[in-house]
Amino acid sequence: IVPSNLYIIGTMNTADKSIALLDIALRRRFEFESMYPQYEIEGEEIHDVEILKKINKKIIESKGHDFQIGHAYFMGKNNDLIERMNKKVIPLLLEYYMNDKNEVETILKTSGLKIQENSWPLKISGKND
Repeated sequence: IVPSNLYIIGTMNTADKSIALLDIALRRRFEFESMYPQYEIEGEEIHDVEILKKINKKIIESKGHDFQIGHAYFMGKNNDLIERMNKKVIPLLLEYYMNDKNEVETILKTSGLKIQENSWPLKISGKND
């Protein structure tokens, strides 16, 4: 018997389609609460919020809400936009878009970012002025 005061909390990335059968089984047995990126959190700093908003706007248009970049990528002590984008966000975008360079470049350019020329994988060199 499971005690009535025991809560089991789990997380699941809905963008991961490789576990679709497990997803269906879990959805039948548990409550799900969607958690999408936040752009303002009381007492916390989210770096480069406008860039994150623009990236997610383009992602929603092309892939839907479940593929948005989370605000956690833009939080913490490291506020270096170039490092964060090149080492975390761009690799994730390339995965989401199956290495479609044109699609990811469009997202980056629309978000006001300067793409480093002749780089693969894609990298940014800063913001457009």
